[in-house]
Amino acid sequence: MKITAILSTLAAATLVSAGKFHVPKGEHGSAHTVPNAFIVEYDDKVSHGDFYNSLNSHSVDFKVRNEYNIFNGASVTVTSNHKGEAIVKLPGVKNVWPVQLRHVPKTTKGIKKLNDPEVVSDHHMTGVDVVHKKYKLTGKGVKIGVIDTGVDYNHPAFAAAGATAGCFARNGKHCRVAHGWDFVGDDYDGNNTPKPDADPMDCYGHGTHVAGIIGGNALNITVTPKPPQPFVGVAPEVTFGAYRVFGCNGTGRNDIIMAAMELAFNDGMDVINMSLGGGSDFKYNAEAVLAEKLIARGMALATAAGNDGANGVWMVSDTGLGDSSSSVASFDNAYGAYHSVSYGGVAHPYSISSKWNKVINLPANATLVPIFEKDGSLSDGCDPAVYTGKNVKGKVVLALGDTTRCLSGGRGANGISAGAAGMLVQTTPYGIAPLSGTDGFPMGGIEFQAGEDLLAIWKKAPASALTWSKDQGSFLVEGGGTPSSFSSFGVDGELRSKPDVAAPGGNILSTIPLDQGGYGLMSGTSMATPYVAGAHALLIQAKHAKPRAGLINVLNAITATTTISPDHLDLLDTNHFQGTQKITIKNTGKHTETYTLSHIAADALNSYPDARKAWPLANPLVEPDYATVSFSSSKVKVPAGKSVKVTLKFMEPEAGKAAQFPIYSGYVIATPSCKGGVAVHVPYIGVKGDIAKVPIADTDLGFPLVATSNAEGNLNDLPKDPITFDLKTNTPAVLIRLGSHTPDRQIRVYDDKKNFKGFIFTTDLGPAFGYKGRDTYYDSNNNLAFYPFVWKDAKVVTSQNATEVPVSLPDGTYNIVSANQHKLSKGAYPADFEVFDLGSYKIARA
Repeated sequence: MKITAILSTLAAATLVSAGKFHVPKGEHGSAHTVPNAFIVEYDDKVSHGDFYNSLNSHSVDFKVRNEYNIFNGASVTVTSNHKGEAIVKLPGVKNVWPVQLRHVPKTTKGIKKLNDPEVVSDHHMTGVDVVHKKYKLTGKGVKIGVIDTGVDYNHPAFAAAGATAGCFARNGKHCRVAHGWDFVGDDYDGNNTPKPDADPMDCYGHGTHVAGIIGGNALNITVTPKPPQPFVGVAPEVTFGAYRVFGCNGTGRNDIIMAAMELAFNDGMDVINMSLGGGSDFKYNAEAVLAEKLIARGMALATAAGNDGANGVWMVSDTGLGDSSSSVASFDNAYGAYHSVSYGGVAHPYSISSKWNKVINLPANATLVPIFEKDGSLSDGCDPAVYTGKNVKGKVVLALGDTTRCLSGGRGANGISAGAAGMLVQTTPYGIAPLSGTDGFPMGGIEFQAGEDLLAIWKKAPASALTWSKDQGSFLVEGGGTPSSFSSFGVDGELRSKPDVAAPGGNILSTIPLDQGGYGLMSGTSMATPYVAGAHALLIQAKHAKPRAGLINVLNAITATTTISPDHLDLLDTNHFQGTQKITIKNTGKHTETYTLSHIAADALNSYPDARKAWPLANPLVEPDYATVSFSSSKVKVPAGKSVKVTLKFMEPEAGKAAQFPIYSGYVIATPSCKGGVAVHVPYIGVKGDIAKVPIADTDLGFPLVATSNAEGNLNDLPKDPITFDLKTNTPAVLIRLGSHTPDRQIRVYDDKKNFKGFIFTTDLGPAFGYKGRDTYYDSNNNLAFYPFVWKDAKVVTSQNATEVPVSLPDGTYNIVSANQHKLSKGAYPADFEVFDLGSYKIARA
């Protein structure tokens, strides 16, 4: 195994406090942090001046990057040789986070040429169309802040009533984009110096698409470019705030995002939309902490759950993990615009792999060749041997899309080696899966039924030609109206119900900057999030309410005369089972109402069907494992304006093996007896089995392990013979890769007499302890994702209280132990940990 490790060389200083330093998460050995930059949260009574004086008195040289008032903190660049561990020891400091880079989430983009009105059918899924027509709710008077890549405010879809073009507030008094700021400038890449100005124009496109979903209006546009299909956003009369935090390449920093969050609040935004975020995490990241403070002051917050659904469970993105934030998942639009391939006279839609990223146009002699396993089933193409004796040269391979053995990059590489001209991948169990693919190789994902249809035609007429469309068409999507395959799903590291709510996010038509064509399709939780932000606006306008969990139904939310709380129930695991729950039903109507209590169970998700496997399935098995629930009263009468509490008693599913940790869920429903009354739902979720037995480290691929890092920082496997580390030409590196969260990921060091010497400390990743979310399968560069703790100074810290300076161990023989705390445990070592003895190693400095 070989990888470039990016190492820093700053030393820690001696300061004393009881704050907490949060080790950043990252991918492939890089935490994607800004060197020497930190976000600092103070105690409540500490001011900015107090903190700066403390830095000066401890000889910490610094420059202020951003100041926060609601958060009560600042971000600083340290210009002296001090690390975050030094800052956290200052008196009055509560938390320190390294400043992290943030990237605009990857979305699937579509062509701008559409023909079918069903493409914009997302409002039919949620009742927004009825809300607009019958109740005349448009979000008027509500302010929504879009923290993103900016907004093309000149777009006619953002024009005020009677105008043909949009504008920004400084250009007129009646602009719908009435607030905003550019925090970064066009050339900002996350590492250079921001050049803020007052113009939040979008040069990337993501923020304009988001804003169009919230409140664009392209119903009566007569100027060029015209929309391919008339459409309207969720709240077409909201007032926007455009807060640009990304440069033209889509990269930013979380300390700037936090500054935008506070400015949006100070500008009077009722809702902020954050279609951004990092990977899997706990709720203690800086943005989530600030988000909770803003929500406590009356602001609503909609955040993207993330687009890591292809990695399986435990992948909800960080920003929306606060207790009060709305983490938004995506459902696919029932219809979508796709390019298609025809075979036997029938056109089948396909998704283009991101590494091909253009229309597939192969010659007619590139006919279809399915590849099969020995038992006659369609092969996934992960084993090169499947091509033995099969002539696929210049042909299009049909392969199964099961991701349990490899991903699209692996099967694509095997297809190239066999000489194939391209590949179609049959999605399992249904839908059209997005593919990463392989460079320079045409690959497309097709629906499951399409794969079956292609096989049937091939068996009858194998020489039939494949015909590739030049343009997109509108197709009823297999699995449309169901959760998007890309959408991250729960639970989080504390078994809390995340994401909170879902909205249409797959195949969504909206605005893009005028110089990019004006209109386009995108897919992602980035598109579902603004749908929820717009729904917030309609609910605020109607009744000062907010969406509940599940697929959002704005019509029901507005017309309901009942509220139910809490908005979700976390049952936890078998060993911590919270089977007794209480809900409160409030009648907000004008008459006494009788409610009938009922329960709908959902299918369970099994991610660990093979007890020998530590990495969760990319596509969990869907199983009929249902919980049951009884009610203290199955019917309750509630006078107008009053509330009644009902006790629920849950029983875990009888079906489903506890050793496989199925995640089960469902809804408790309160249905009013009045004619036309709207039922209200409370979702619940739990895990059958002992969460302490869920694998954390990816032992399937041999993690954790010790490797050697050479003088250039390259990682290699250890030689078979015993090795002595001289810390110059070869240095020990502990490689960590997690398949699920841990509250405390530790790397411990013991001497040859089994005495505990401390936790490994490295200059780039800091001390080897602290909470950590799960890793993705691959990083953004399609490399295997893991953390390398390169122990080049043989330094340790002996405790987790951040009150000591790391010290170097003398030469000698040391035992390295990797330990991951089990979720929901108290953290007693070693009883509450997954422990791996990685062996003993001799250190003899050169």
